[in-house]
Amino acid sequence: MTPHPPEPRTAARLSRLTRATYGFGSVSEGIKIAAFNTFLLFYFNQVLGLSGTLSGIAIFLALCVDAATDPLVGSLSDNLHHRYGRRHPFMYASALPLGVSFWLLFTPPDGIGEYGLFAWFLTFAVLVRASYTLYSIPSNAMSAELTEDYDERTTLVTWRWLFAMLGGGIFSQVAYRVFFVSTEAGVDGRLNADAYSNFAVSGALAMALAIVACTAGTHRLIPSLHTPPVASPFSLRRFKTEFTEVFGNRSYRMLVIGSLFSSVAGGFTGVVGLYVNTYFWDLSAVEIANLGIFMIIAVVLGLGLARPVTSAFGKRRVAVALSTFGIFFGPLLIYLRLLDLLPPNGHPAILPLIIIHAVIIATVVIIIGIAIGSMIADSVDENELVTGKRQEGLFASAIAFTTKATSGIGGLLAGTALDLIEFPTQAASASVPPEKLFALGFAVGPVEMLLYLLSLFFLRNYRLTRARHTEILQELAERKRSE
Repeated sequence: MTPHPPEPRTAARLSRLTRATYGFGSVSEGIKIAAFNTFLLFYFNQVLGLSGTLSGIAIFLALCVDAATDPLVGSLSDNLHHRYGRRHPFMYASALPLGVSFWLLFTPPDGIGEYGLFAWFLTFAVLVRASYTLYSIPSNAMSAELTEDYDERTTLVTWRWLFAMLGGGIFSQVAYRVFFVSTEAGVDGRLNADAYSNFAVSGALAMALAIVACTAGTHRLIPSLHTPPVASPFSLRRFKTEFTEVFGNRSYRMLVIGSLFSSVAGGFTGVVGLYVNTYFWDLSAVEIANLGIFMIIAVVLGLGLARPVTSAFGKRRVAVALSTFGIFFGPLLIYLRLLDLLPPNGHPAILPLIIIHAVIIATVVIIIGIAIGSMIADSVDENELVTGKRQEGLFASAIAFTTKATSGIGGLLAGTALDLIEFPTQAASASVPPEKLFALGFAVGPVEMLLYLLSLFFLRNYRLTRARHTEILQELAERKRSE
């Protein structure tokens, strides 16, 4: 078979093969996000009985490790000289440790006590995150290297979102319909500790295979990617200088902080989502799975609209407008229920209302996420104009950190909130008192709204437009011709 030649980095339109092989690795991200945002806190808190606060602290401390490892891997990747390029050696190295640590996270031994359970949770949550960092930072960095085109970068990020959503969606469907079905004795499958072992094995294998497929599939692109001008040994001084340079970019700084708050908001909502659907809305596992099927509509709408909408109105304007909409529409159903303006649970209209609301919000979140991912790639070019360096890895590290904050800070907030309202553990839906359900809804709505408001404040201060990006590319091209 004749190998495909590498595509030029400046290509305005990449081939579908390049888009697909690059995007396919994000199946691993979708599975990890689904596991961490939806099932992890629920498993350790509701199923194993670990307190919500300790569970949240474990998730948060694992995120704190990411705060160091993400930029470190970004810097190492930016400066690596290897026959496999700057990115692929790290990506190849991530698959096996990620799969093993993910499996172990959901299979703690019996009889280790609360603090032993906390230590197990923390140890393997850290290892999952650190292993995934070896893949996520270098692969995210490639998006700014594969093309310089303003709109093609949006398309490239869209493909990553497509596979992430497919991976997370299919994994969640399998979880609800295969692993967490109710037992013959009538035990809710979501509370069955034994079900989580097979759940973990399937997720571990799927993530590892997706990473290997993406890394091997994009191996042919290595010649078209950037290489650092000179081999430079790692030093803390160099790392500190590079990190300071990256965050000296105002557009990037505003984007990262805004993305951090929106990610925390999404993570908080996602982590408590299984609680809200199970207890607040009294949905069965099958109904929650059916809700997930309708997310296909959101995926189609979000991925289909992202490029044309951002091309027509600009990435910043779209992100700001949709974030404003989400602030008020996101917690709307919860507020309506708290005000007793909705039919009771079990009414035929409740599930359709939840589905419509979820599809709209998911569509908005997808478009915002794609726009922000593409904006990050544009800010890499602006940074090169100022510093003369291509630092895609460091740029990718901060935005990757904000993505991981979905379950990290979001998990801490969710776990603490559950303990503050003294929400019962290992409880069947019908046994939860109405005042606890009210407290759950009251904890979710205002926190979600506040976090999105903070995100909007920073996103409004991002200033890199299409016109300015075009000027930057022209100035870079002129500089290279004069060298």
